[in-house]
Amino acid sequence: MAKDGTRRGGARIGAGRKKKSLDEKIIEGKFTADNSNVEIKEFKIPSPKEYLSAEQKVGGKTYAAQIYSETYEWLKACGCAELISPQLVENYAQTVARHIQCEELLTSYGMLAKHPTTGEPVTSPFVKMSLDYLKSANQLWYQIFQVVKENSKRDIGIGNSNDMMERLLRRVK
Repeated sequence: MAKDGTRRGGARIGAGRKKKSLDEKIIEGKFTADNSNVEIKEFKIPSPKEYLSAEQKVGGKTYAAQIYSETYEWLKACGCAELISPQLVENYAQTVARHIQCEELLTSYGMLAKHPTTGEPVTSPFVKMSLDYLKSANQLWYQIFQVVKENSKRDIGIGNSNDMMERLLRRVK
């Protein structure tokens, strides 16, 4: 324990060996595709919560329910839908929908606004909100995609197809 009373020992973030993806486990023979003794059940996509399709104050509905459904359909096609919590997908869908809403408002009102006291032109507050929602949506997507990348049973197109070594390795398989 340090003089200030905090405990500063223990494992560091990012320390240790990285987790192997499903395809690496299959190549090494540590994962078998023998599902004869495993029950395979059809995954039912959870229905989106009501708030994802609620009418907005500005009018109209958000795209959150549609994004939620499309994201779960993609996860189901990758075989990873049961690994992602519905709350994570809801948060992602809501954040992307809010980003879209900010972009629509920027299209309607423009990039500039009038300062409330001086009357001078200033950047619209929707610009900052849009960037914040985009950053948040990307962070949530990275969390979802990491699970898919590590557990997907199909090729999801990871890697740079322009890389010469990548093309050679794909040809060898």
